[in-house]
Amino acid sequence: MKIILTGPTGHIGSNVLKAALAHPAITSIIAFSRRQLPTSFPDPQNKLQLIIQSDFTTYSDETLKACAGAEACIWGMGVANMETGRTIIVDSTIAAAKAFVDAKVAGEGTKFRFVHLSGMFVEKDQKKRLWFMNEGRKIRGETEVELMKMEKEHPEALVAYIARPGGVTATNSFFPALLEPLARFINVDDLAAKMLDAAINGHDTQTLEVDVLRNEGKRLRKQ
Repeated sequence: MKIILTGPTGHIGSNVLKAALAHPAITSIIAFSRRQLPTSFPDPQNKLQLIIQSDFTTYSDETLKACAGAEACIWGMGVANMETGRTIIVDSTIAAAKAFVDAKVAGEGTKFRFVHLSGMFVEKDQKKRLWFMNEGRKIRGETEVELMKMEKEHPEALVAYIARPGGVTATNSFFPALLEPLARFINVDDLAAKMLDAAINGHDTQTLEVDVLRNEGKRLRKQ
């Protein structure tokens, strides 16, 4: 299976990439990145093709041709600040999903799975008054609404999944696993495992909250 991945140099995206490189069902990965990857990604089967791109709102014919045959995308781009939040979270996500659907990268008659990394406490009501993280929560909410709207417009070509993790701990975190549910935390390896599984197999619900991501991720990693 061929997939598309964004954010491969980030905390979450890099772990998704490592999981994808090791997964036997994944045969090809198109990774979009703003910069080169570190040398710590073993790729003995030559699955990975890296595309350096600074603008994630437009895609050339050549780029879309490279994506041909991809059945899913894991959109794992993060933001360092809200000054660029709207462009990266809303504009880039929707532009990419539209480009992949319009180009029929998955092939005629095949539903393209788009797994979007969102967050906790998302607010879809843009007029609602919030007491904390107002802009970030609404931007993510707007993105979710637009993705689902696009799916309704292209029911034969797109299915979207929304991952809503809480706090994401590192691979070798000292945070006790037993306390993760109470703190609404999730280990990055569990998150990566479940996001990759949703790209490969889909899921019975389109919104994956942190408890589902954590429990399913742990189960998958034990297999």
